[in-house]
Amino acid sequence: MEFQTEIKKELNQIRLKISLPGLYTEDYQVRMIRENTINGLIPISGHGEGKNTVYEYDITGLTSLRRYYKQKKITGEEMKGFLTQIQEVIEETQGYLLNPNRLLLNPEYIFYEDGGCRFCYFPQGEEDIRLSFHRLMDDFVQWTDYQDIPSVKTAFFLHKETMKENYSLKKIIKELEKMKAEEEQIEITGKEKKESEGRRYEPEEESGRQEELWQQRTVEYDREEHDWIARQEMGSKILKETDNLWNPVKRLLHRHKRPKWGDWDGVYIDEEEL
Repeated sequence: MEFQTEIKKELNQIRLKISLPGLYTEDYQVRMIRENTINGLIPISGHGEGKNTVYEYDITGLTSLRRYYKQKKITGEEMKGFLTQIQEVIEETQGYLLNPNRLLLNPEYIFYEDGGCRFCYFPQGEEDIRLSFHRLMDDFVQWTDYQDIPSVKTAFFLHKETMKENYSLKKIIKELEKMKAEEEQIEITGKEKKESEGRRYEPEEESGRQEELWQQRTVEYDREEHDWIARQEMGSKILKETDNLWNPVKRLLHRHKRPKWGDWDGVYIDEEEL
């Protein structure tokens, strides 16, 4: 659905204004958000302006996700934290009989505040949240901190998996958790082996094994997806046109070997919703 946006700045308030054709009719969705404090959602108000419907969101003190990651890179831990917040917001909206497909997942309309994100609920939204979530993964790939190997792995894995027609975020998260556990086991085994031999354990020595494990568990991109990735403008020029997407990733991993993944919080999202 096409709509127009505008940022209205006043002395004590900044509002995001979304307008679209059609006479305004208030339904239960706006009343539900206005009369309840729903975690993760930005307060909304609705009214008519001539023949248009207008929704306004109070974004005072907030920074859009796109602007926020213009100034810094996204890490693997931040991606995982974002997934946790998506899950929580979906559960909250469902608890108030709201449709999760009406969450705006364009980074222009997701706002960062105090280490977390807040979302705009668009009462007339029509897009499948799985499609908008995959497009957001495109942005994650571009924002990735390529000096941080867990970030590289997480971004590419999320992008690859969400290319599938009937993907499940719940299954993606379980797979990430499984890979994290396997890498931790490799580190523990390597450390125990070195200690038994009376030698000092060096985590870097195990990074090659972790890289091999990652590649064994990863299905290659098809040509269409590879071409998409290769066209992206990466400041570090990590990705170049090659016959195999994972060759440049492999070279990157050899240059920046870090074996440990960060902590991972379990996330659950109903497959019927995502």
